[in-house]
Amino acid sequence: MATAEQVQEQLIERISGVQRQGPGVPIEVLAVRVPSIRPTLNIEMDVQVSEERWRVSLAYSGPDASMVSGDLTESSMHTLELLVRTNLFDWWHTKDTERASARMGRRLT
Repeated sequence: MATAEQVQEQLIERISGVQRQGPGVPIEVLAVRVPSIRPTLNIEMDVQVSEERWRVSLAYSGPDASMVSGDLTESSMHTLELLVRTNLFDWWHTKDTERASARMGRRLT
């Protein structure tokens, strides 16, 4: 079974640095933490967008969390990477208009 530390290590390798999605603003992932993977997969990231620093918390349950409950495979980590990246950009674009998105992030600077 995968540990939170193993998932964190894999995510750090996969999503640290500048992330781009289309012509929009790039998001730089500065730090990744995975405090827990069971029963909820919790991921915290420190990100920088333009001159702003944020702490973003993503929580996954059900099938999204269970993809890392067994052995980590290339396929499951690739899927998690895409899910996290997509949710990160969704958060950025909706944080000012959707309450649920606003609760996911806290501005640091």
